[in-house]
Amino acid sequence: MKYFRFPNIIACSLLAIAFFAAATPATAADSVRIKATLILGTNDGGGVDGSLRQYEKNLKRVLPFDTFKSQGSGSANVSLPGSSRIGIGGGQTVNVDVQSTGDSKYRIAARWSKGGQTYINTTVVASKNRPTVLVGPSSGGGKLILLLVAN
Repeated sequence: MKYFRFPNIIACSLLAIAFFAAATPATAADSVRIKATLILGTNDGGGVDGSLRQYEKNLKRVLPFDTFKSQGSGSANVSLPGSSRIGIGGGQTVNVDVQSTGDSKYRIAARWSKGGQTYINTTVVASKNRPTVLVGPSSGGGKLILLLVAN
């Protein structure tokens, strides 16, 4: 008569579960969505676009403007680590290389350019869902601003 070896069946089942869990494809936790928004900051007295209201406090704290107008935006889902190109309007693009640094923070190497001209080439550490503000060239009596958000 054979004995039913319950502990062996449990061990084999756990081993199979571990094998299949390791073979599953990447999940959403292995990627991050980077949103890039192009903004024109001026002192025209025009206030803040509705689409930028959630960032108004951040923009006014770091920039000497009273008017912020959205000029375009784009986003990309980036596998970690990974890179992508984001079109933000007006022929401008942002190339991003992104790595997770843990604790819901990301190292983002960003190159903002138009045609062959690079406006900014920098690396920042961005916290999840917190805006990072980069100031670019003069335009229309003010400055072009790039707002990056990782979420």
